[in-house]
Amino acid sequence: MKSDKLINELNKKKNIQTVSTETLDSLDLTEVERNFIKTYRPEKSLIVYGTLAPDKPNHHVVQHIQGRWQKGTIRGKLYNEGWGAVQGYPGFKHVGIEEQQEINVYVLSSDELVKNWAALDEFEGEEYRRLLAQFELETGETGVGFIYAINEKK
Repeated sequence: MKSDKLINELNKKKNIQTVSTETLDSLDLTEVERNFIKTYRPEKSLIVYGTLAPDKPNHHVVQHIQGRWQKGTIRGKLYNEGWGAVQGYPGFKHVGIEEQQEINVYVLSSDELVKNWAALDEFEGEEYRRLLAQFELETGETGVGFIYAINEKK
């Protein structure tokens, strides 16, 4: 199964925000999904494209999290939706391959993210939902992390 299809299936799960290598046994996941999470460890990567990025208005919210920031890209589409759009930062949505655009992002890799997800979820609020997304770093390395996308289920 291709990564994008698997990510899409995982993102349909109501409790995707709780997925981590530590919670695998308590979640209703297939063996393929479990292995995917074990391989990529998405709970340790935050993908940012807007106000949380370095040198942006809300970077102070994540500034205390120790880790490594790297530039990269994701595939999806930005829409003039969400509270960030008012500040000039459109919201991300996963879209079909024919609509996808390359979006510049920063990826924070950190063991400390696990203890910060609840606070980040609260900061982003109901307009955004934490979902899985695949990224490619400038180095060519690929990975999977969490991104705050427009909440289409609210």
